[in-house]
Amino acid sequence: MKKTTLACLALGSLSIAAHAQSSVTLYGIVDAGVGYTSAQRVALTKGAPGKPVVYGNASNYGFQSGTWYGDRWGFKGTEDLGGGLAAVFQLENGFNIGTGQLGQGGREFGRQAWMGLSSSKFGKLTLGRQYDPIVDFVGTISAGTFLSGMGAHPGDLDNIDNQSRESNSIKYTSPLFSGFQFGALYGFGGQGGSVNNQSTWSLGGQYKYGSFAIGAAYLKANNAYGPNSGAWSSAYDGTFSSSINEGFASANNQQIIAAASTYQIGNVTLGVSYSNTQYTAGSFSLFSGKETFNSAGATLAWQATPELRVAGGYDYTQGSSIYGQAAPKYNQFNLAAYYFLSKRTALYGVAGYQKASGKTLDAFGNSVNATASVGDVGNGISSASNAQTLVRLGIRQTF
Repeated sequence: MKKTTLACLALGSLSIAAHAQSSVTLYGIVDAGVGYTSAQRVALTKGAPGKPVVYGNASNYGFQSGTWYGDRWGFKGTEDLGGGLAAVFQLENGFNIGTGQLGQGGREFGRQAWMGLSSSKFGKLTLGRQYDPIVDFVGTISAGTFLSGMGAHPGDLDNIDNQSRESNSIKYTSPLFSGFQFGALYGFGGQGGSVNNQSTWSLGGQYKYGSFAIGAAYLKANNAYGPNSGAWSSAYDGTFSSSINEGFASANNQQIIAAASTYQIGNVTLGVSYSNTQYTAGSFSLFSGKETFNSAGATLAWQATPELRVAGGYDYTQGSSIYGQAAPKYNQFNLAAYYFLSKRTALYGVAGYQKASGKTLDAFGNSVNATASVGDVGNGISSASNAQTLVRLGIRQTF
């Protein structure tokens, strides 16, 4: 009897220990290099409604931080609660390795800050500052995977390259069902008297089968409503940091539909992507009606050797006509090469060229000539002309 009792106690102790297992991981990416940017715009005068800013062009040679992947460090942890249930969290900081400054508007954990519960049977429910389903299900198989952020659709106006997050949000991600996974997110606006103002909601899914992958997602983000809503203010950071769409930051809401697909044939991976981004004006917007941008792209990546990968891509973006003027159009070409010195360390070289045409709006709502802005906003500054070239050489290390 004593032996049986001791055995039961021992088994019970092991069970409790298994349930109480937990882990915390420190991780990060450091990415630095040098680069060249042609025709980087420099403001020569101040702007205002009815008075466009006068810009000059200047070439820029210098240090570059986070070209391939944004510099970051973070913690992620899990605690086993038993029965396939776990408590999880992730805190991720973004920074500029050249200056040491915080990224994402100076937030300490601006890239990600969330916690929640994860179930092997029912999926994961998390709360905090998080990525939306566009990033989760479309961005993970988009051009940025092969070309860095410079391969994003111009200005990353559709957030496929994850420049934006949702604060004060709750997100559900399903388990994997025979290669299919889906998720949904809601960002609380937190504005008194309204559950709609400043709120965000998004949903999407992805399917993988062998060498084939396809993903699609939808997002709608609402701006603040009131006399101070001339600029973007929402649970969603927004994507208005380039000349591509800065004239629509006063929109009442932003809507994005995005999709991407890849197919691998031996050492070659083919990819395509599409997005539709729409801005709807409100009472305090600096434009009227709706403005829509359609973007499409194609990529080809070749794993030439276990250490060397090369890739190329093309993107085309067209906006709708503004006040009856010529519609803005953007053609972009990208090349990239990566050489892995080890699993953690790699050298890279990336280049991008973009040509713009037509008319768009500036940040004050003035009609202006469309100007180029290669890739996402993390890799360059918009041009004052209709053409721009970016070249970056660097080294990336993960830990």
